[in-house]
Amino acid sequence: MQVTADRISLADARFLDLVTYRRDGTPVSTPVLSTPRGKTLLIRTHHTAGKLKRLQTNASVEVAPFVRGRRVGAAQRGTARIVPDVETAECLDLLHRHHGLFGRAHTIFRHLYGRDVFIEVRLA
Repeated sequence: MQVTADRISLADARFLDLVTYRRDGTPVSTPVLSTPRGKTLLIRTHHTAGKLKRLQTNASVEVAPFVRGRRVGAAQRGTARIVPDVETAECLDLLHRHHGLFGRAHTIFRHLYGRDVFIEVRLA
């Protein structure tokens, strides 16, 4: 993990603070599990999450590394898209490789209560 002066890069961060925006422009901050994919970041969420509805209205986001309840790196702006269901298996594989046993255990627990949806964030 790349850590310098209490900073973590977005690609190395296990969790991100994802900021999405309501229709009226109000920011909503949410800690999320993430993994890098090429030049983008993948974020896993539940299929009923409010952030999915907000992203359909406004694709602008802000992300920052998140550790122990606080941001530990610079926030970066980007645009997000909801990944099609056909790519979910590939995204889960990347997530499991990045997070190891924690990622697999988290997936088992999550699948008891619904399905996963992935969000892809392209940084500006």
